[in-house]
Amino acid sequence: MKNEPAKIELEWGISETPFGKMLIARSLKGIAHLSFFETDEADSYQQLTHDWPTATLKRNDRLAAELTRQIFQTRSKTPLKLDLNGTEFQLQVWKALLEIPSGKTSTYSQLAKRIGKPTAARAVGNAVGKNRIAYLVPCHRVIREDGTLGGFRWGTTCKSKLLAQEK
Repeated sequence: MKNEPAKIELEWGISETPFGKMLIARSLKGIAHLSFFETDEADSYQQLTHDWPTATLKRNDRLAAELTRQIFQTRSKTPLKLDLNGTEFQLQVWKALLEIPSGKTSTYSQLAKRIGKPTAARAVGNAVGKNRIAYLVPCHRVIREDGTLGGFRWGTTCKSKLLAQEK
């Protein structure tokens, strides 16, 4: 789980979800990118190319629709594979996000403690914000110490909907 390899192929597409439109991309290793957007597909695509600058991209909306069905409509016993790429610290934070149960929330400082770095809440917040795989790496489950939602890369309205659906 190191930084992105020099050559990688991503199949990507756009699909409708219960939380708005989604751009999803998959490598041979697994889902590498999942982002929500309301109106501007170009911004979401630009983020994909920013996150994966050396990737060869091939559009496949049929794959996106199938992945959407697997993620949101079925309760598959086989979890989807993820292609997580980031720094060691980011990977540590993202793995901790995967441990937050559906319907529960955590704070940035609780996550920092969970990974053994109790004074790193701000760095944890930065790592959470750089998560490339919305929903599946549940960064939406992280809230502020005061109980407010805080920010969300894909908007607080989307974050509210995701949390409400899980309760």
